[in-house]
Amino acid sequence: MKVPWTWLNEYVDLPWETQEAADRLTMAGLCVEEIRYEKLDISSVVSAKILDVKPHPTKPGQKIGLVDTGTGEFQIVSGAPGFAKGNIILVALPGATLPGGLKIEPRGLDGVVSQGMAVCSNELLNGQPPRPFEDIILLPPGTALGVSAGQLFEIDDWVMELDLTINYSHCLGILGVAMEAAALAKRPLKLPKVLEAWSWAGTYGSIKPESYDEGAPDFKIDLPEPELCPRYVGKIVENVRFAYSPVNIERRLQLAGQRPLNLVVDVTNYVMLETGQPLHAFDADRIAGNTIIVRSSKPGETILTLDDAERELPENTILITDASGPIGVAGVMGGNTTEVTEDTKRVLIESAYFDPLTVRLASQKLKLRTEAALRFEKGVDPTAQAAVAERAADLIARFSGGTPVSGYAETNHLNVEPKRIVLHMRTVERLLGETFSPATCREILERINFQVEESNADTQEAIAVTVPPRRVDIHEEVDLVEEVARHYGYDSFGTGDLSKAVPGGLTDPDLLCVDRIRDFLVSHGGLECITNSLVNPEHLACLGWESDDPRGNPVRLKHPLSSEESVLRTSLLPGLIGVAASNIRFGIQGLFIWETGRVFFPAADRLPIETRQIGLVSYGRLKPKTWLGGPEESGFYRMKGVVDSLMDLLGISDVSYLPKAGMPFHPGRSAKIVANMSTVGEIGDLHPVCLKHLDIPVPVTACWLSLEALLAVVKPKEYASLSKFMPVERDLAVIVPEEVSGGDVIDSIRKVGRHLASVILFDIWRKPPVPEGHKSLAFRLLYQPQDKTLTEEELAEDRERILEELRQRYNAVLRS
Repeated sequence: MKVPWTWLNEYVDLPWETQEAADRLTMAGLCVEEIRYEKLDISSVVSAKILDVKPHPTKPGQKIGLVDTGTGEFQIVSGAPGFAKGNIILVALPGATLPGGLKIEPRGLDGVVSQGMAVCSNELLNGQPPRPFEDIILLPPGTALGVSAGQLFEIDDWVMELDLTINYSHCLGILGVAMEAAALAKRPLKLPKVLEAWSWAGTYGSIKPESYDEGAPDFKIDLPEPELCPRYVGKIVENVRFAYSPVNIERRLQLAGQRPLNLVVDVTNYVMLETGQPLHAFDADRIAGNTIIVRSSKPGETILTLDDAERELPENTILITDASGPIGVAGVMGGNTTEVTEDTKRVLIESAYFDPLTVRLASQKLKLRTEAALRFEKGVDPTAQAAVAERAADLIARFSGGTPVSGYAETNHLNVEPKRIVLHMRTVERLLGETFSPATCREILERINFQVEESNADTQEAIAVTVPPRRVDIHEEVDLVEEVARHYGYDSFGTGDLSKAVPGGLTDPDLLCVDRIRDFLVSHGGLECITNSLVNPEHLACLGWESDDPRGNPVRLKHPLSSEESVLRTSLLPGLIGVAASNIRFGIQGLFIWETGRVFFPAADRLPIETRQIGLVSYGRLKPKTWLGGPEESGFYRMKGVVDSLMDLLGISDVSYLPKAGMPFHPGRSAKIVANMSTVGEIGDLHPVCLKHLDIPVPVTACWLSLEALLAVVKPKEYASLSKFMPVERDLAVIVPEEVSGGDVIDSIRKVGRHLASVILFDIWRKPPVPEGHKSLAFRLLYQPQDKTLTEEELAEDRERILEELRQRYNAVLRS
């Protein structure tokens, strides 16, 4: 967004130099990326009065004139219509320079010497010959003679280039920037008369003046799809004379990055840059049936746009059509068939509200990034369409002699109610770390044209704020806090304790718990990843989740930017496995990565269900062999050890592993993780089919845990006093059927054993003499009572009690 300094100061008298203004705007959030002085190479171009004119003796259409610059008289030859006796014009004197290095010297034309040149706008601003039908510059009667072009017009000026984020869409017009600057300078805003009459900057948006002449334009607006275009205003201007814009308007457009074309088109661009509301001008006599229809495109439809390109229209593009077909791509570019030309006598000014997302998608698919599309996609004031159309009609009438038809054609499905938000002072203090009074907040918000009243809340430390419709970026209380901070001044905040500005502080139990989990995973050699919440549905299919599995039925985006990112993730594993696959391709021998993040599932409501997960993935050699010990390999049991340690850290003791988790895990090397009788996650090696689909050549181990489920069963650490008595170890080996799990046996031992400090499975044997279909499980039992030393008789009694339990429950046999 380029802002010419003189144009900005037309709406507010700023007390600062350009650099200070840029610094203040930047500190208020309107980042000024660059300030530069735009200067045209012009010299010896001054005002002069034509004293006498006579025809050229041999050149029909050419005239010989005597002009007075106040300091001398010069003979000029010109064929321009405005080169007539008594007119005050702009002349380039001998030795003058114009843009592009053009030098003016005396020259002969069939025996008649021309000592200079009568200048048109194109010559003055671009150093180029006159455009078709372009006349020389005519100055107002009474203009002093000998005044340079730089003094007469805004030729040279400072330009501020703003880099605006999406929440500053209200500053995509010079008036929006002027409102911000006026608030910062505490100076009044000066609106053009038409916009002032419509209360364009008011709290309740643009309102039709009481004295407005309604009229009845002979035009019909049809909006069959109001979700795409809920409001459309058409303003007619008749008796339009083809002309080029005044020098100041053309120069302002140039400084703002626009190319001047002709008066009507320039006015629509000028008013768009002024107000932020895009406009388009149609030749009204070329609109079939005097009817505008705004609809979505049909398959195979094409349009010849203003740049003379035949374009096939993407599906669901918003089109401006008449009875004959498309005449414009809504919010992007007009069509060639209704273009304003030198023959145009009647103009229809379009001022509308289009769906932002649909305009953005059409602009991207057509590869047309226009200034209009930029503004529509970020959102415009839904009340300003008629006021802005009237402003454009007024300018066209003023400079072309046209006549605006009373009233305007409109179809409006919008019912705009200004947002009303209660701002609590405690919220301001919590977010900014500083105390603000209601009076201070009121004064700041009223400066930017918000309406502020006393709140009916229980506490007096609150105000009720009515947000103008043009501020489409303001949605909730926190947005108002930002407005207060911006105009209070970020550099005005102290450097004291900001702990009050941290939401939730550092005492929230869930935040502290998640922080401990993150630290724990890092301490075990894990690298944290942050993967995209948008994933490729094919990657979900590669993990074997069917459509009846919630993880295989993701939330799909309505308008994805890419098929690679077209659904919301239902698990953290696809992203982490993708990271692992990339590292494997680049030759990384081993890796342990993890992530905490949100996953999404479809819901009956409009918004999906969100829940948090922990994802863990590892493969290969995690630590090399050193003189301190052997290498450390990834695998199921290492991952299980990490999970066990994590559960111990969280104080979750009732944890078991049930065999055979679902896809994408290997059926023989996977388990469901159960805590407090609820499944909290799954762990296992990836299924070979999944590895093949993902083109991963090495085994990969993964695990996911529901963060919400874990936080629900977290227990504080309970510390027990150490026993004063020596521990006693006993080993016990039993033969059980193959289908009996070691975890179940451990649970049974703990159930009947007495004074057991720990039970560890340290060996599994399936070879002879163990019978086929059975296995030998060897356990190390650690006894350590708190109140006595155990005797051999007590240990033997406990051993028999355990064996009897295992015989009855698992048909176990003591291995000799």
